[in-house]
Amino acid sequence: MRIQNLLIVSMLALLSCRPETKPSPASYSVPASVESYIQSFRSAAQQRNRAVSTDRLIVEFGDPQGEDVCGRCLLEAGQPPHIVLSTNVYCWEQASDNEREGLVFHELGHCLLGRLHRNDHFANRAYVSLMNPDNMGVYATCRYPIGDDDCDKRPRRTYYLDELFDPATPKPSWAD
Repeated sequence: MRIQNLLIVSMLALLSCRPETKPSPASYSVPASVESYIQSFRSAAQQRNRAVSTDRLIVEFGDPQGEDVCGRCLLEAGQPPHIVLSTNVYCWEQASDNEREGLVFHELGHCLLGRLHRNDHFANRAYVSLMNPDNMGVYATCRYPIGDDDCDKRPRRTYYLDELFDPATPKPSWAD
């Protein structure tokens, strides 16, 4: 009996000394105000025959740690893609629906499509890609029309989404 008790105590001691294991990262966590943009991204990918999984995705509002940055994609080995969207009022609260979509799609482009920034412009000075580092409103309406500014850029959305999923998308007719 004594040996059995010693054996049980030894087993309990060994089990209690196991190293702590990190909890597995959350599989999917997206704020309700962002969810429709994630669903729209999945739909846009499917329409363009791109397999994109958002099953392991973390999106949160916070400080993306950058000057004048409205969002940031954080990729860490073994962790789900993590997007931090700025709490700056101009980045989300006062942004139009198309600007919000552009921001979320841009960050998903980094996190899920492996896209980098593109700084190039068309002849008309419009950015070639939604993956530009400066303007998430490339297919939005402008807030303050001045002079001959073409303010309603919503018809450009199809081109920018095509290019997001396929960088070899041909130049659109409005680019000249």
